[in-house]
Amino acid sequence: MTRRLFSLTSAVAFVVTLTSSLFAIDTVTRKSDGKKFGGTITDMSKNEFKVKKSVGEPDVLQANDVAGVDWEGASGDLRLGVSDENGGRFEMAIQRYTKSQTESKSPSEILKAEFAYLIARATAKLALSDPAKQADAIKLLQAAQKSSSDHFRYYESGNLWGQTQLASGDFAGARTTFAILTKAPWSDYKLAARIAGGRILIAENKLDDADKEFAAAVAAATDSPADQIRKFEAMLGQARALVMQAKHDDALKLLETVTDKGPVEESALQAEAYVLQGDSLQALGRAKEAALAYLHVDILFSRETTHHAAALFNLTKVWKSVQLPDRSVEAEAKLVQNYPNSVWRKKLAGDGAAQP
Repeated sequence: MTRRLFSLTSAVAFVVTLTSSLFAIDTVTRKSDGKKFGGTITDMSKNEFKVKKSVGEPDVLQANDVAGVDWEGASGDLRLGVSDENGGRFEMAIQRYTKSQTESKSPSEILKAEFAYLIARATAKLALSDPAKQADAIKLLQAAQKSSSDHFRYYESGNLWGQTQLASGDFAGARTTFAILTKAPWSDYKLAARIAGGRILIAENKLDDADKEFAAAVAAATDSPADQIRKFEAMLGQARALVMQAKHDDALKLLETVTDKGPVEESALQAEAYVLQGDSLQALGRAKEAALAYLHVDILFSRETTHHAAALFNLTKVWKSVQLPDRSVEAEAKLVQNYPNSVWRKKLAGDGAAQP
């Protein structure tokens, strides 16, 4: 009886193991509606891929509509790395991605490419607030693009690559890279390319030309959720150009639209809007209101490291303006601790100038 029970238990365990290996699943979450798709990711291109299920026809997902992927073949550190990256803890994310890359057994070619893209992505996000990392980020992004040009993160990565080049002052290289986005089949990426062109023009101080690019992007946006996000990004570009021209009342009207009507979940969008709002209010001598704008970033959007560093730098100034020196010292300490290599830290120390 004991032997028979042992045999039955062993058989059940074998069947469970076999079933798990046959039907191990990747899980993809779609951005547009939050729906999850389980199966095996196959037939990938830079535009779309299939999720093959155990039965029935595979699901086809567009690359620009992927919110996240839970890879069955990866160790748990990959998922933890994504959480760290989403929280703005980019160095920890890179460590976890690298650890998962090493520990994951027999990863597919698609998963190998995913590791390369994720490590490059986290490094690029770190580089946007730490110029010392820019060269490494550009190399990693370029390598991922070259080795896995049919991966679904191709256009996402190209966008970050261009942003990193722009931050490093390589305007010609950024233009070439952002041109990749014009080849994407989706209108939101075509709009992103146009907006990127406007940001390059701003960096070159060609403000009138930049405004035309942003206005064209606003006019071209459709009613789709993805295009509407790009529309608000273009409006931010217009507002930045107005701030640089000291047209602060006009800028504030645009920024109020972004903060009131723009999607709250788009934290980078909101963080940039509040920083620009603070800049205009500060220029108009409305220090208390400026402090409140910058505080939105410090309290609600600190994971957006580039904008958070800018907000902290400005808080060191406005707190002094409203006779709260202790809070100024607190903001300065946070800036020094969290962003020691940022342009804002250097400006605080009188060792350089922050970018507009």
